[in-house]
Amino acid sequence: METSRTLKQRAYGQLREFLLIALYLWLIFSLLIVYKSVVLGEYHIAFGFHGLAIINALALAKVMLLAKDLHLGERPTREPLIYSTLRKSALFTVVLACFKILEEAAIGMYHGRSLSQSIELGGGTWKGILTLAAIMFVVLIPFVGYGELKEALGERELKRLFFVLAPRQTRQRDKPHSYRIRRLHSV
Repeated sequence: METSRTLKQRAYGQLREFLLIALYLWLIFSLLIVYKSVVLGEYHIAFGFHGLAIINALALAKVMLLAKDLHLGERPTREPLIYSTLRKSALFTVVLACFKILEEAAIGMYHGRSLSQSIELGGGTWKGILTLAAIMFVVLIPFVGYGELKEALGERELKRLFFVLAPRQTRQRDKPHSYRIRRLHSV
């Protein structure tokens, strides 16, 4: 199926996926930055790194797309979606954290700082870095889960389930048996 798609179709699909990942990450990073500025504002500490959210989102979206193209965390065996969702979320978290640490180290070293001075992620402490990694893991679960559902159900069915209005009436066969019996006797 993948080979039958034209180069233009594959490029469009990759661009669309990249933009969706970047948008999701930008939203999360922006919310974290706003939260950080609110917390610091309570202590009258100015914080203004709002422009970095989009840059980080774009860079990390490319890293996630590359990891996904390399089939990171995929297994050939069938398993419940929760397992693959949690595994991929954890692996993407590790990849993103490593990339971010390497990025900060490279920028810091370019500016003549040592490795320990360069890493400002999570306040530069292991506790801060692990806390941010845990937050990222939890944040990635719904995103990766949506992708796993899309893979299992197909994009068309998933869009229908999420974005098309469901009928207002519940079909009789979807209701519990005892409910149908009570309903028949009350008529």
